[in-house]
Amino acid sequence: MFLAVLVVLVLAILVDKLAERRQNLHVQDANHVLAEADRLALLFNWPKAEPLYAQAEALFDQSGDKQHALYARLGWIWSQAYTGAARKYEPEIAKDLQNPLIQGDQRLVLRSLVAKAAIEQEKNEASAQDTWSKIQRVANVLGDERWKTRAEAEIGIIAFLDGDVEKATRLLKTAILSSFLHGDLGAAIYYVSIVGNGFVEEGQPETGLKYCDIALMTAAIAKDAGFPFMAYEGKARALVALHRESEAKSVLQKALGQARAQNAFAAEAQLLIVLGKQAKASDRVQAIEYLRAAVDLCQRRGFQHAYAWGMYELAKVYRDQGDLRDAEFYERSAMEAMQEVEDKYHLPLHLVLLAELENGRGNLAAADRLYSRAEDVTQGLLLSTPSRQVEADLIATMSEVYLGHFELAIRLRNVKEAYEVLETARGRSIADRLRGGGDWRRQQDPTTSAARQEIKHLQIALLHATSRDERRNLLDRLFEEEQVIAPTGQSATRFEQAALKPAPAKLKAVRRSLRGDETLLEYVLGRSQSYCLYMTRAAVGVSVLPTSRTKVEGLTQRYLEEIKSRKRANGMGRQLYALLLAPIPPRVLKQRIIIVPDGELNSLPFDSLVDNSGHVLIDSHVVTYAPSATVLYLIRKSAPIRQPILTFLGVGDVQYQHTLPTISQSKVDSITGGQSNSPFDLARDPLPDLPKTRDEIVEAGKIFGPKSVELLGDDASEAAFEAEPLDQFRIIDIAVHGIASKKYPQRSALVLGEDSKNQDDGLLQTREIRGLRLRADLVVLSACDTGEGQLLGEEGIANLEDAFLYAGTRSVLASLWTASDAYTTALVEHFYRHLADGQDEGTALREAKLDLIKEFGSGAVPFYWAGFNVVGDASAPVLSPAR
Repeated sequence: MFLAVLVVLVLAILVDKLAERRQNLHVQDANHVLAEADRLALLFNWPKAEPLYAQAEALFDQSGDKQHALYARLGWIWSQAYTGAARKYEPEIAKDLQNPLIQGDQRLVLRSLVAKAAIEQEKNEASAQDTWSKIQRVANVLGDERWKTRAEAEIGIIAFLDGDVEKATRLLKTAILSSFLHGDLGAAIYYVSIVGNGFVEEGQPETGLKYCDIALMTAAIAKDAGFPFMAYEGKARALVALHRESEAKSVLQKALGQARAQNAFAAEAQLLIVLGKQAKASDRVQAIEYLRAAVDLCQRRGFQHAYAWGMYELAKVYRDQGDLRDAEFYERSAMEAMQEVEDKYHLPLHLVLLAELENGRGNLAAADRLYSRAEDVTQGLLLSTPSRQVEADLIATMSEVYLGHFELAIRLRNVKEAYEVLETARGRSIADRLRGGGDWRRQQDPTTSAARQEIKHLQIALLHATSRDERRNLLDRLFEEEQVIAPTGQSATRFEQAALKPAPAKLKAVRRSLRGDETLLEYVLGRSQSYCLYMTRAAVGVSVLPTSRTKVEGLTQRYLEEIKSRKRANGMGRQLYALLLAPIPPRVLKQRIIIVPDGELNSLPFDSLVDNSGHVLIDSHVVTYAPSATVLYLIRKSAPIRQPILTFLGVGDVQYQHTLPTISQSKVDSITGGQSNSPFDLARDPLPDLPKTRDEIVEAGKIFGPKSVELLGDDASEAAFEAEPLDQFRIIDIAVHGIASKKYPQRSALVLGEDSKNQDDGLLQTREIRGLRLRADLVVLSACDTGEGQLLGEEGIANLEDAFLYAGTRSVLASLWTASDAYTTALVEHFYRHLADGQDEGTALREAKLDLIKEFGSGAVPFYWAGFNVVGDASAPVLSPAR
């Protein structure tokens, strides 16, 4: 009997031990499942994470571990936001947050808040701000850098929607860097994609495409990363903006297939909207089908932000086909959703669309109020931009606000209001600088200083690299460093904001500042018709030009193609004159004409146009240019307190062939299909020497006398130039190669010599020029393409001329295209001789061009002289004849 009892006891102990081992193994497996679910969730791989959370919850329930079961349950609720099904669990989360079991565990508190934020974001991103702030505080207590960073990024996104672009830029930039640093690749992929979409919205599709490609590459190497829907969406939007429609459609269809396969309803709705936007131009029926499917999905799932976006796009489709009633219905619905999600950033575009609809129905007063409200919101956004570049991009994006209000003011016959609307936007970054704002957000911290130095090293390497793969690697690294120095800024004080409020110069004040022989012509190109706002001391008015932006810009491009082919193109010159100048009353066209261009007119040499009698405009008029009437007025009213004491600084005869490697033209053609002299292309044609520039600078030194400084040959380096007392020169001539970058305008540069001792790359770039402090009356850029740049809607054009005006120069002489070295030298020499005789810059340039035409006769086609223009205030002599 004893033996039997002993055997039973031993067996009981063994069974108990085995059960304990099984229970421990069971708990261990559950922890493993939960950890794997968390790993996948952080990678946004919801299809794999969701069932693992459910499995982990079941396993913990079986083992009686309520704490971990709750942790898994909260993770599962978090995952439901992916399909738009999380909102029904809102009461459960509210109850959980009162649970003592959760309140006693900070990790559970964090998980509860994450689930709560996911639910709140489904209906309104802004409503989650308080929750994300709590997440940030709890994560800070726990030392959880991943969630601290994610909370920072989400608060940045909410700031963007609230219109605080500066705060959003700063927080998202820091969060992305931190995500990569701490190995949180899921967050890095997602937030890089968000920023990429933001750049597309700001009118920088090239930069946006680069960000989205980085996100896609990161997703490809991150094990088990979820499908990067936001990166695909941003890439497609960028491709559409770059007119690469077939590529965009392929990207969208691939992403849409994945969204439907994974029941990713939020992603599906947004992708359908982008498909609708793309189809709008070619197939409105298909566009409406996509957009209605998107808004129906948003209504069923409660995606308010995407719903507002989809309804807005639907309203635009109906507006374009003339159905104002349906357009207003959809836009009113969009506005209701906008008010719920509190999206201030996109609000101006909705207000403009409503204003257009009111205008179309004849309700002009209501339209005027809506436009004014849209402008007020836009001004608030502009006050929070982190840099002048972002400010310009935002104005370009919001150009519909200003253009629509301008056209309404013309319809109301209110010329004064039309002028003020236009001038609020045009040339704003330069105007703010001239008002005394400066670039108050310029960064000087160690990180950005190190990045600036690394950029110089990379650009030096680019100047010497010849291998396509090597250049691609260098360009990728350069882009990354440029994002580090991208301004994040600090909020301006109320005083600074008030000082920078962009009230345009008063119309009467601008007219009084004009000479008696001057006419200012400010062009506005519209969708169906265009306008020229003209003013003199005695008169102001608006001429309606019976032509659209599309027609004017198409004709301008064809005209420039003929000019650059060394043809006279008199026929197209007559057509452009008839469209742009003939409608203006002859009585107001004075001998001096100041052009404020719009769009592609920034590239048009007006003085080469031909009137009905066959006379070229240069025969009878002095033609100069200005970014805006306000900028012209401010330049004329902001003379420096102390005049420069030196006359002339000249830089030229850079030894390009001596310092840079050569690449055979056949090799360049095989890689790029044509020539390129930009160091930022994958392959480039070596820069040729400009031996005539030595003659230009030396001759100028003789003309202007002993108070001249000449930097030639090996002395013509960027370091030597910056070492000069630049604010002490009246005239600065930089006779070097120029590089215009329309994709990345801050890379546009003047190519000076390298200085290995100072580790200078020799590239005097736009971002560096704007940081100079000049008091020059004139800067001459006798280089190629210095007048080219990125068009920024109603803000104007971003180019090297703009940068020098921003730095404090009164006027800039630059070129719109690459011209002959010999002709350029001859023209500049004639120009300087006329300046030395006491002529103003505008007259001196006209006389120099006429000298060239007379000297070279029939050979002096417009290609050789028309591309040179002077921007800024060119009305006063730089030097007296005695000097």
